[in-house]
Amino acid sequence: MISLNEVTKIIEDSYILLNLKAANKEEAISEMLIYAESKGLRINIDRTINFMYKKEEIITSGLGYGVAFPHVRTSEVEENKLIFAISKTGLNYYALDNKPVHLLTMFLTPVGKSEKYLNLLSLFTKVSRLSMYTVLLLESRKEEEFKKKLITMVKDIMEEK
Repeated sequence: MISLNEVTKIIEDSYILLNLKAANKEEAISEMLIYAESKGLRINIDRTINFMYKKEEIITSGLGYGVAFPHVRTSEVEENKLIFAISKTGLNYYALDNKPVHLLTMFLTPVGKSEKYLNLLSLFTKVSRLSMYTVLLLESRKEEEFKKKLITMVKDIMEEK
């Protein structure tokens, strides 16, 4: 199981894109990765984007209820990296419920280190089911505000156990 301290550190080290301009899934994936690279993430953008696109061709990571969790295992990172993005207008992500996606959580997971990723995915899936999850995060005006709200939500979920 992943600890609250580990999750908090991952969130604090994450990349937050508060005003995603993309209109569709492919544009969103590209914009998120390019943004994270511009903020210091060192990855091969073209290769990572292509891996993401191939994964999305198999099955959408748009879970419905306005959220999507694009993810890929890659040798490009040594530790789990998260990239969050907010689309104020919503974008066509071909989500399972066919509704626009407003909040994206991208997981970049090191090859061979799936346990922490699976714990993170499970945790963020639970958090995304909170009734005010998307609304509260969409109201964030600064990256630090977004991170603080998300850490509070994660803490609440983890303390329920």
